[in-house]
Amino acid sequence: MKISVLIIFALVCAFFAGCSESEGSGFVFKYDIPANPGTLDPQTATGRVASLLIANLFDGLLRVESDGRITANVAAEYFVSEDGLTYTFLLRDDVYWYFDGDYSVKCTAYDFVFAFRRLFNPAIKSENAHLFYNIKNSREVHNGAIPHLDAVGVEAFGDFELVITLEEPNPLLPYLLTTSPAMPCNEELFERTAGRYGLNANSVPSNGAFFITHWNFDPFSNSSESNLIIMRRNEKNSEAERIYPRGLNFFINYAEPLAHFAEGTTHALIAEGEAADTLIAREIPYDAFENSVWGITFNTSGVFRNADLRYALAAGFDRAEVNLNKIGFREAREIIPPIITTSGATQIEFDIETARETYERGADAARRNNLVGLRVIIPADENSTAYQYLSRILHEWQKHLGFFCSIEVLTADNFDRALACGDYDIAMLKLTGEYNSPEAYLNRFGDFTEEMLLEQAIFIPVCFQTEMFFYDKKSEGLVYNPFTGTVIFRDGKYF
Repeated sequence: MKISVLIIFALVCAFFAGCSESEGSGFVFKYDIPANPGTLDPQTATGRVASLLIANLFDGLLRVESDGRITANVAAEYFVSEDGLTYTFLLRDDVYWYFDGDYSVKCTAYDFVFAFRRLFNPAIKSENAHLFYNIKNSREVHNGAIPHLDAVGVEAFGDFELVITLEEPNPLLPYLLTTSPAMPCNEELFERTAGRYGLNANSVPSNGAFFITHWNFDPFSNSSESNLIIMRRNEKNSEAERIYPRGLNFFINYAEPLAHFAEGTTHALIAEGEAADTLIAREIPYDAFENSVWGITFNTSGVFRNADLRYALAAGFDRAEVNLNKIGFREAREIIPPIITTSGATQIEFDIETARETYERGADAARRNNLVGLRVIIPADENSTAYQYLSRILHEWQKHLGFFCSIEVLTADNFDRALACGDYDIAMLKLTGEYNSPEAYLNRFGDFTEEMLLEQAIFIPVCFQTEMFFYDKKSEGLVYNPFTGTVIFRDGKYF
């Protein structure tokens, strides 16, 4: 995994009077989120929306600073053994949990032990557990080979000393400890939620900068008043003087986020294409991050187990014809990141003659009637650019190869579900953040070697996407991570 330096952003608004302009503190930041998170249980939540909210509700052992450095957080300091296998954390004794109006419970090492045991508990079925398989015995506990949760290599020695033992050195562990799955979970408070941990405003204990006061979502309403998550500053936090915002308001699934931002109701927006063009023309400040790649993958358990078919489709469209030349997107030929194969190649070039020959051979082997009624799935998005790319690719396949398939647009949840259970023939998907390494590609696409990813066309890169983050001119101090979509509001000011 590649860790990129983060940039300072601000996402603030001046909805509340009586704030100190000289200090820039006391504002309530307002921000649109594209979906209801479903759960804010750090050990089971997935997706960028949940990560964003959890990052402002929970503090982990370590944190990411605005310049990308990993620094102490709940841990006052930590030490790594010479062999890189043992991490010892000495925790602060002034971090408290907020739950149901009460601040009497301190955050301790036992909360991190309980969190990791939940993460690897087979009954929890966490999709995040594999990220931490480097921890001693974690894989075996998670797959049930070791039936005892206390075998996981995370131990507390008193309230404020935590030891994590690895099976092999992992220089990425400090970064991983800043992410959602590594957030603490207090067993006593967890039990008090009576099986609803993380599911509503009354079942989300917080040890971070903010706590939830209101969480309402009506899937049949587009009202920003109905679909709203409200957070307020955690006053007991020992660093409360550094938590500059008074609170945070998140509008869920608002129908027109661009209009919301343009009218000043919200004070930050991620945009691309025409929306980005409009905001750039208005000289709205922004920063750009080329942090993801759209591409095509095949279900190799069906007709596309045939490598000739996959290669033919990979080489059977002209990227010059497909390219939209839209702001925020650029053509992608090589595997991302570049993988040097045994043949020395890092890309599959458009070659219509070879593609036709290979397609005919593959179609005969796969029996042509099996190529009828195939479909390509794509996740619904706030923009149509990826869909336009896909439409052009399908046109190229029809023109050059005589290959036809239909497009099916799915909600994000249904798209992920279809991928997970293999209910697709072809998928157009976006890889972001955690897939920025060859190892992560291999983890995503199964037991394929690096050469197979390219030469057997397991994943066909189509276009890079640049994320443009627009923000208010008067704001400063927010930390934004473009790979996780996480915005840390605690240091945000508005002048």
